[in-house]
Amino acid sequence: MARRCRLATLKGTYLFAYEGFEIKEGDRVPFAVAGREVRDGNGNIKEGVYSANFNGEIFTNEPFSGEYTVNPDCTGTNTFPDDGSQYDMFIDPDGREFTVVQTKPKRFVTSWTTKRVED
Repeated sequence: MARRCRLATLKGTYLFAYEGFEIKEGDRVPFAVAGREVRDGNGNIKEGVYSANFNGEIFTNEPFSGEYTVNPDCTGTNTFPDDGSQYDMFIDPDGREFTVVQTKPKRFVTSWTTKRVED
């Protein structure tokens, strides 16, 4: 029998790193991001912090928060109200890691895997 996921599947501290491109006026503008976040098992992403390089412009220790959904088939969505970004998520049934691809805004091309480092 296949394992099912729920909100509480994602609970703990997670690390992530990703790179990609933003499409601006037909050009591909590179970026790289790394950080950590805490998922509370109730659909909230808290205590998020990241550092980034957007085509040479550096941001360090930037805070963020967001929300997530989890479906029984171990898919879900991450939403970040501050910038309107959204990501489709594919979850390991034990919640140790998940992969995402950015779906909004469409001008960003990126995906990555996030791993739990602390329960």
